[in-house]
Amino acid sequence: MSPKSEYLINLIFKKLKNYKAKEIILEEENLYKFISSLFKEN
Repeated sequence: MSPKSEYLINLIFKKLKNYKAKEIILEEENLYKFISSLFKEN
């Protein structure tokens, strides 16, 4: 994965983890896998 993609994923991960309205159970590795699968689909 390119450094730019990793940077964007990290930003998304941090935003989701700081979301206060609802507890989000998320692991960073799973987010990487999910977004990687989206890129592969296209």
